[in-house]
Amino acid sequence: MTKSNKNLQPVLVSWKFGGKKVFLTGTFDNWQASVPMMQDPEAPEEHIATLYLDRSKAHEFKFFVDGTWRLSADFDTCDDQSGNFNNILHPLPPQLLQTGFSNSKMYSGIPNKR
Repeated sequence: MTKSNKNLQPVLVSWKFGGKKVFLTGTFDNWQASVPMMQDPEAPEEHIATLYLDRSKAHEFKFFVDGTWRLSADFDTCDDQSGNFNNILHPLPPQLLQTGFSNSKMYSGIPNKR
């Protein structure tokens, strides 16, 4: 996916439950745990990362915290075909994609819930 994709939007994702090494992984990186999360200097227990995602479709993901797979209560969850539970970012309605409203930090955590 390149940044030229018109549906590609920045999404700020946060992990608010501590840990020393936190990675974000999901369908967007083929579950490779490739996105390191940075500790927020203003909130020591929080780690953050900005992803550029196609917001016209859903993205399943998990957090890899100090070697352990974790889910966040700040995001909706779903189960995949293998019976695993994952967090999920739901697709945005087309009218929000067209207005650019989806660039807001609102799409991290709880406000993304349906």
